[in-house]
Amino acid sequence: MKEDFLDYIEAKRKEVKEKEGRDPERIISQQYYQKAIQISAKCVNKTNKKKRPLTSKIDKIVLNRFTGPLVLLAIIYLLYNLSIVQGYKLTNYTWPILASFRDLVASILPSEGLLFDPLLRSLVLSVMDGILAVLNYVPIFAILFTLVAVLEDIGYIPRMTFIMDRVFRHFGLHGQSLFPLVLGGVFVGGCAIPGVMATRGIKDEKARLATILIVPLMNCLAKTPLYILLIGLFFKDYQGFTMFFMATITLIIALSVSKLFSLTILKRKEPAPFVLEMPPYHLPTITGVIRRCLERLWLFFKKIVTIVIVVMALVFALTHFPGLDQEQRANYQAQMEQVIDKFYQDIGQDSPYRTVLAGDNLEKYINYNADYSLSKRGVDSEEKKEIIDNEFKERNLAFYKIANRGVYREDGELTRDREAMQVAKAYRYLERGRKELRAEINDKTLINSVLGLLAHKIEPITKYAGFNWRVNMALISSFAAKESSVATLGSIYKSDQGESLEEKMSEQEQGWTPLHALAIMLFMAMYPPCIPTLMAVRLESGSTKWMLFAGFYPIILGSFISILIFSGGNLLGLSGLQAMISFYILAIITMVLMGFIKQDGVGNEFAGDIEQETVQL
Repeated sequence: MKEDFLDYIEAKRKEVKEKEGRDPERIISQQYYQKAIQISAKCVNKTNKKKRPLTSKIDKIVLNRFTGPLVLLAIIYLLYNLSIVQGYKLTNYTWPILASFRDLVASILPSEGLLFDPLLRSLVLSVMDGILAVLNYVPIFAILFTLVAVLEDIGYIPRMTFIMDRVFRHFGLHGQSLFPLVLGGVFVGGCAIPGVMATRGIKDEKARLATILIVPLMNCLAKTPLYILLIGLFFKDYQGFTMFFMATITLIIALSVSKLFSLTILKRKEPAPFVLEMPPYHLPTITGVIRRCLERLWLFFKKIVTIVIVVMALVFALTHFPGLDQEQRANYQAQMEQVIDKFYQDIGQDSPYRTVLAGDNLEKYINYNADYSLSKRGVDSEEKKEIIDNEFKERNLAFYKIANRGVYREDGELTRDREAMQVAKAYRYLERGRKELRAEINDKTLINSVLGLLAHKIEPITKYAGFNWRVNMALISSFAAKESSVATLGSIYKSDQGESLEEKMSEQEQGWTPLHALAIMLFMAMYPPCIPTLMAVRLESGSTKWMLFAGFYPIILGSFISILIFSGGNLLGLSGLQAMISFYILAIITMVLMGFIKQDGVGNEFAGDIEQETVQL
């Protein structure tokens, strides 16, 4: 009986569509608006019929089928140009502050050894390097969150929904799909968890499931630090455009993916009409904008303090154990002994400083010299420099002379100590050899670690996407929390000189090109949802099957795109910018072609422009 009734309804539905040339959902939606206009005309008295409200005048441009999308694209481009380009300049001022804080913590921890540091020092600094690498981008997030809050206050977000419904209907989505996508990161800086949760308000079951599956493809806040890092390194002259590309390419790909799902795995799901009330425009309030900006920054900080610290501690264990065996450690110790013997030979048997630096005193001087360098870093005032010099003179005068390369002031007069000069020169070679050994130990420890072994195992495959084993380690660690990609890179590319992560990567990955960076960014854009997001998918879809599918298909999609960018770009001899533009055009063509494919139950025609009326009570 139920099947007969449903067959009868479907037959009537097709009959109406053939007769009217439109879906019944469209007809019902427009009837709602027509009835609302009729009721409004009877109940609302207009004192000046010729004068149109300001909201309606603005909407004539903002909601127009031709100018509306152009306004939308201009707003998105302006958003990222202000936040990324201008915000990135502010990191030049924030990083010295963060580096100073790291130096302060390092000075409190146990001193480093000649080759192998105490476990407590290594653990704390590794976690801190990861966290500071992410926190360095707070100025960018603050600008971005502020601008998004302004758009929300003005009332532009519902207009985006209206504009995008005309497009979304071609891809099995709904105008109401936009809000979950915005939460997920249509504007870079969202979060997939609230995005997935927000889909419960979508009445259209097909559009709801399609939205759930593509929300994780948006640019959530956790992906953004990696984008900013690589854009700053490889696309400095095109920062605004590159971030605009990353913001829009994910939506373009997501629409194609949604249409593919609507034609296949979601084909039997039922659609529903879309009705939207448009609010009037409002001036943003300073307190409201600041409050929402601070709320989002606070959520970001909480995630850093909780999830990222835990993940970085886990990453430390996975990147340091089992580490080097006793034989390897003994071999490095023997090499260090040779470097030390060469140092003593260079300063000579008769040098008065030979006994000063004998035995454990050499390691004490290494730590003294490191503390002295850290104390003077960034100090411009001559008065402050003098205070620091006096403090370290009292601490150890002989060490002070060597640290100043034998040139120092005594009783206000410039004094030269040729023996100290000779020692300082020999020490430079010792320190260079020591740092080379420490860097080699770090690489060997990473290679022999659990995460390193896994990263090397998959490198024969990932090399076609331009990923080396270090990138593989960062991406693997990102499965729990995507913020960990930059945090893990921060702990992998170690430096004893207080350099930023950008500087460290530039030094250690000199063979990288913009094609590498573009492939990595696009893979991260398609990266599988984090574990909390997968739990949200399970809750909203009510199915473990959909949860597993949501975690699996982005790996295949991201791998295909990254290989296409890197291997295809190298094969065609494209630069990073050329590959970006070429892929953008290809993605748009694919999206348009997918949009023209008709599907049962969803009309492909656009609804006519609806005149917006603002009624003030």
